[in-house]
Amino acid sequence: MARSLRDLRRKMKAIKSTRQVTKAMELVSASKMRRAVQNAQLLRRYALTAWAILQKLAAAHRGTHPWLQPRPVKKVLAIVFTSDRGLCGSLNTQLFRALNQYIGGLKKISTFEKVDFVAVGRKGQQFLARTGQNVVAAFPALSNHPKFRDVLPMTRMALDGFAKGDYDHVVILYTDFISALLQEPGAKVLLPFSEPELKKMIDGLSPDRHQTKEAQEAMKYEVPASEYVFEPSEEDVLNRILPQLTEMQVYQAVLESAASEHSARMVAMRSASDNASDILYDLTLSYNQTRQGNITAELAELSASKAALD
Repeated sequence: MARSLRDLRRKMKAIKSTRQVTKAMELVSASKMRRAVQNAQLLRRYALTAWAILQKLAAAHRGTHPWLQPRPVKKVLAIVFTSDRGLCGSLNTQLFRALNQYIGGLKKISTFEKVDFVAVGRKGQQFLARTGQNVVAAFPALSNHPKFRDVLPMTRMALDGFAKGDYDHVVILYTDFISALLQEPGAKVLLPFSEPELKKMIDGLSPDRHQTKEAQEAMKYEVPASEYVFEPSEEDVLNRILPQLTEMQVYQAVLESAASEHSARMVAMRSASDNASDILYDLTLSYNQTRQGNITAELAELSASKAALD
């Protein structure tokens, strides 16, 4: 019995220590999540406006710029955003499942030749290596206070590869932040800026489940058929604005991924803390029952000894 009580005390102490760790991680993730969600929501408004402007340009000047011309799907560059660490529930698993579905969809296209990957995050890099995919570059996860300059290396790689003709399409795969309890993986076409693909990007940028009033009005806006006058020239303006909008799109995906990661980790740690409390309650109950049984047995032995002496 004494050995059983010692084992119970040891287990209770270990679970209390685990609960302290998970509770601390929950508080840290909650603090990071508030800032990450705020940044993602603020940039989302700007992204909708920017893509609405680009939609009007693409509709009025179809095919006037190489980045506005549709291309057959042959060589694809995919940028995958994951986390460096685990303990965030099924966040990465859901993205990997969506990634496998996307690769399967590409293979069904008759003109498809190959797909290369840029892995942002250690988890994604490990998954792509296990599945035998071609990873041309790897970057650490940008989840702790990401800055706009952090996305420039991977964006320049995508822009240069698309401009040289090494890739016909550039896509990004990341986890879209819906709420603290819901994060969904998604894929968006980053290049080219042809009108059909542009509409898909706008639809995926702010789905109906988290559209703001401004976003709904932007989605309902009808594109005019009039031409636009560019100063100093159409080529100079498009060469400057299209790369900037591409960089902004990648940065928005980074912010969405960061908000999703911190939210998923906070929920996972809260669930772990609750489970530790439930287990600790059951062990405390078992400990008290065992201790009460020991005390009752000792009292019974004393009473029997006294009765024998009398």
